[in-house]
Amino acid sequence: MFTGDLSDDGSIASYVELRRLVEPYAQDLGARVIWVNGNHDDRAAFAATLLDDPTAGDAPLNQMHRLGGLRLLCLDTTVPGADHGEIAPASLDWLAGQLAEPAPEGSVLAMHHAPLPVVQDLAASWELRGQAALAEVLAHSDVRAVLAGHFHQSGFGTIAGVGVHAATSLCYTQDLAAGRGIRGQDGAQGWHLVSVYADTITSTVAPLGHFPTVVAAHDAADSAARLAARGVRISDS
Repeated sequence: MFTGDLSDDGSIASYVELRRLVEPYAQDLGARVIWVNGNHDDRAAFAATLLDDPTAGDAPLNQMHRLGGLRLLCLDTTVPGADHGEIAPASLDWLAGQLAEPAPEGSVLAMHHAPLPVVQDLAASWELRGQAALAEVLAHSDVRAVLAGHFHQSGFGTIAGVGVHAATSLCYTQDLAAGRGIRGQDGAQGWHLVSVYADTITSTVAPLGHFPTVVAAHDAADSAARLAARGVRISDS
C-alpha cells in the first residue's frame, strides 16, 4: 500500500512511471497494490492513471477494498492546492456509512495525513484538521488500525483508542534531533511492514539501505525446520 504523495508534480507521466516500476515487482510477490493519494497528488490524474477511473475529476478519492474478511477503507484527506489535511463532510459520511456494518475480520483505515499531534512546531501548518470529528466516527467501530504517512517520519499513537501507524518516507525524512525545528535530510528513509493477526496488528519500520553484517545470516527457507526442532511454531498472520 502507498499512502500518498506518489508524485511530486501530480503529472500523468509520473504516475505511469510509478506503475511501470511497482506493478511488475508486486506481481512477482503475488501482492495487490493499493494506491492512496496525498497532498502532492493531483486527484484527476491520480484517479485516471492509478485507479483507472478517468471520470473521477476533482472529487475526493475514497475507496473500499476487501482482503478476504478484512475491509480496507481509503479515506481522501487532501485539500487541493494545500498541504494540510481535512475530511470533507461527504467523505466523513461515506466513512460512517461503510462502518455501519462490521466486516468479518474488522477494518483498517488508510489515509495520507496521520491523525496525530505534531512533534515539530511548523508541522502544525500541514497537519490533519478536524481530528475530533474523525474520532467520533471511529469510536466503537470495527476499525483496528489507521495507516498513514505525510510527516516524513515514523509516528505511532491512537485516535479514539485505535492505533495509528504513520510510515516514514521513501524520499527524505525529518531530522528529529533538530528539536521542535525543521530540517529535512537525505537519509533514514524506509517503509513499514504491517502484519495483521487475528487479535492484533503490528507495524515494523524497515530502513532502506545496505549495511555491514554483524550477526551471521541464515536462509529464511530453513526457519520452519529450525523452529520445529526447538518446539516453536510460527504465528499465523
